Amino acid sequence: MSNQELVSLNVGGLKFTTRPATLQRFPESRLARMLSGSDREFRLVNGQFFIDRDGVLFSYILDFLRTLQLSLPSDFSDYQRLQREAGFYELYSLADLLSQENLLKPKPEILEVRFLLQEKQAYFRVFGSCNGTIEGLAGRITVFSEQPVGQSWNNHPVPSQKSLIPLPLERPSHHDLVFQCGVDSSAMDQIVA
Repeated sequence: MSNQELVSLNVGGLKFTTRPATLQRFPESRLARMLSGSDREFRLVNGQFFIDRDGVLFSYILDFLRTLQLSLPSDFSDYQRLQREAGFYELYSLADLLSQENLLKPKPEILEVRFLLQEKQAYFRVFGSCNGTIEGLAGRITVFSEQPVGQSWNNHPVPSQKSLIPLPLERPSHHDLVFQCGVDSSAMDQIVA
């Protein structure tokens, strides 16, 4: 296969290789015009067409050009940005597909909250099918630990004063959030609120 049978693209720093026929699938698109040299915004640099756009979103556009099907991950939420990119490339059939009301509506999410009791320690575990929801929850939940303050009055400790110290939330994965909500009450040096 000769180099003329392949096209190399650098889209926002991500590199792609495809056949010219894939980019020419929609002859009215900017990608087809890029190959003919009639769209000056796309420049050939070191044997690659440089496109100053989002490379991650372009991967979905290139997949659409290859298969004529829209296949997105289950937690994909950038429909409007992808629609804007499709409009930029003048791939109007993809932009129309993305603008369909059923695609732009939020997808139902699975949110599962579990209370776990392990060896006198209590935890909440939150699982969400959309990592954006878990990110949002992680930004809104704060767990504090009450710890005695090392203050004294006339060289006598003051045991009743406590300081609240934020504890980090555990993130085992993009879809999980775990935080402690209680400890063994016999551990007097730390009480979780």
